[in-house]
Amino acid sequence: MLEADRYFLEFEHETAVLAGLARDAGGDRPIPTCPGWTMEQLVGHVGRGHRWAAEIIRRRLPAPIPMPEVVVPAGPDARGEWLVEGGRLLADAVRAVGPEQPVWTWQKDRSAGFWLRRMLHDEVIHRFDAELALGIEGDLAADLAADGVSDVLDTAAALSGPDLGVPSAFTGLAGDGESLLFVATDDDLGPGREWSVTRGPAGVTWRYGRHETQVTVRGPALQLLLLLNRRLPAGTADVEIAGDQELFAHWWSNSRF
Repeated sequence: MLEADRYFLEFEHETAVLAGLARDAGGDRPIPTCPGWTMEQLVGHVGRGHRWAAEIIRRRLPAPIPMPEVVVPAGPDARGEWLVEGGRLLADAVRAVGPEQPVWTWQKDRSAGFWLRRMLHDEVIHRFDAELALGIEGDLAADLAADGVSDVLDTAAALSGPDLGVPSAFTGLAGDGESLLFVATDDDLGPGREWSVTRGPAGVTWRYGRHETQVTVRGPALQLLLLLNRRLPAGTADVEIAGDQELFAHWWSNSRF
């Protein structure tokens, strides 16, 4: 994980970038990587999540609350300002209680800081959604992209087990011990550039480091991040897949969220 100050800084930056994209595009622009969504719906999803998490943190809630109903302003400037306002509510809530404050989350990390990190990485992916829709080639710092890889693997681990009681987008990733290795090739990354993943009957588990696996996926951290979030198919991502190709294809097709 990164330092807490870095999450605040990157979250503010990503919110501002997405707000700018929302101002530049019409609300009805389709988002191809989120089939059926428009720019207005993408902004609504992100802004709703900001406000929902901020309320959980502000009230120090030990249990979830319903997602709020929101109305996204119609004008491009108002739409961007509304998004920035929601981001500010979330960041201010985390600052007020402290990142270590216990609150409800849907992962093992039950802290206010979890929501800042999770919403940052959610926003990063949706920023790429908006950029892809506008024909813009986006970028991201390698260490932040690598942290995003860890985040999406945390999500897979939390939502792939049978104890959820209901099927999730990751239920199909439970397995019989199949193993995958993801390797970030960026020169400026230190420790934490390799992720070993195991698919067991109880769901996905993962750890840092290189271990014997059935398939290895290598590429820049950003490419791994977009691939694991299904924003790039394996055929267009700048990655090398060695070993059991079908095993990775099964992972990719069973991680829709």
